[in-house]
Amino acid sequence: MFNLEPQHTLFDSVDHLLAPATLSSLLGRSVSRVECRPMNGHSGLAGGQLSYVDTDAGRFVLKQMAITADWVMFCTDDYLGRSVRLWQYGLLDELLPHLEHKIIAAAHDGDGWAILMEDLTGHVYTWDRPLTPEVVASFLDALARLHATFWNDPRLTDPCLGLAGTEPFLEQLPRAQNYNGPAMGVIADWIKEGWAVLAELLASDVFAQMRRLIEEPQPLLAAVSRYPHTLLHGDYRAENLAYDGWPIALDWQQAARSLMTIDLAWITKHGYIQAAMSQDEAIRYYRQRLELYLNQSFDDSEWQVMVDLGYAIDALRFACFAAFFYKVDELPERRAWNERVVNDLGQMVMGAMRWLEK
Repeated sequence: MFNLEPQHTLFDSVDHLLAPATLSSLLGRSVSRVECRPMNGHSGLAGGQLSYVDTDAGRFVLKQMAITADWVMFCTDDYLGRSVRLWQYGLLDELLPHLEHKIIAAAHDGDGWAILMEDLTGHVYTWDRPLTPEVVASFLDALARLHATFWNDPRLTDPCLGLAGTEPFLEQLPRAQNYNGPAMGVIADWIKEGWAVLAELLASDVFAQMRRLIEEPQPLLAAVSRYPHTLLHGDYRAENLAYDGWPIALDWQQAARSLMTIDLAWITKHGYIQAAMSQDEAIRYYRQRLELYLNQSFDDSEWQVMVDLGYAIDALRFACFAAFFYKVDELPERRAWNERVVNDLGQMVMGAMRWLEK
């Protein structure tokens, strides 16, 4: 067993983390005023809370989450605060400067966790702020570096990190259906409602196959296990990416140890980068960069299997959200777009079925 050692110290409370003396030491400049206020309209969809921390040395952002209130933590059995642990044990620092995290410090406060970050207001991407071809290439390059850095890395199995494997990507529906506790954001409801709509949008055989893989995922998990694993960000999409001279990845709560093409599918699917780079172009570019950093070439057949499996897992995870927005969106063009997405994702799942029998 590989035993990791902490590289950063956690504070024992949010109050301690935000104390003027603490911030003065962390920032290397005097801080005498600290005011914390909710980031209105920007609390996490999963139940995490975002706040601005205003000081006389600048403004920062605080994210707080707990497994009793955060859907992602609950759904992935994240009792250890993996987004904090990856920073605490130095793994995120290994990606610098090619992929930055902008974490200043963190705390474990009771049953909750808190991360203090630089304020990236204006630098984070959103649906109404399209990525340019140059920035897309930069994020794909950073993703390839991330995956190459931790390629088959035995440290990822260290229990102190709390990293899950592939299973949580496929467990969100049964988790949402069986959960009867207090509200944890809106995602659980989106999942349940979206799957109900999928039955209406998909051909019956496609929907049945998708439900079968959710209910009996072992054939898909077994196929994935035959290929290399690495550290996945798990939610590598525009809203968790920023650019400030270098690519920045935020929100590592869904980090996992699995097949690299799951991350690739999440960022290259419909809507995120299509205006700047086609999906096929993005896959080719990512493959070139990954092969460069690994100093190895993939066999074309093997590469296709990994792509198909990664995109199938992504489809099983994401199709319900596209279906949900098909249901609630009032614009006909948006509804039509989401319907096309749902059917494309269904075909991705069907296209991967041939590899489950190998």
